[in-house]
Amino acid sequence: MQEKPTSFISWCNAYSSQQACLRALKYHRWPNGFECPRCGHNKAYVLERHFLHQCARCRHQTSVTAGTVFEKTKQPLPTWFAAIYLMSADKGCISTSRLSQMIGVQWRTAQLMLRKLRHAMNERDQAYLLRGLIGVDDV
Repeated sequence: MQEKPTSFISWCNAYSSQQACLRALKYHRWPNGFECPRCGHNKAYVLERHFLHQCARCRHQTSVTAGTVFEKTKQPLPTWFAAIYLMSADKGCISTSRLSQMIGVQWRTAQLMLRKLRHAMNERDQAYLLRGLIGVDDV
């Protein structure tokens, strides 16, 4: 099921703070609540200062950004979320120069962000390989 399309303004309002972005990531990473990646336990202590979750059983610390394109980033999550929106809303392919101007980062930073996002999209698409008889329109 697809989510309803949203305007850029409503997107920015929904993901305007680091905390709002972290809540969204937490919801999508652990839709049924926290689950320790090491032992599978479902209880954790939240270490707000470092945005970490510490398992109550094995004390393993993990972040909602661990193992994602956001891991070890120096850019704030609202900047990443704006880049995701702009990249997905562009009919063609947004250029590095344009993205860097629109989200206010250096060209190299925008290039790295686009590369990471495209890689993540490619990995996701690999799970949906077409099989069987496929019809293609010539348009």
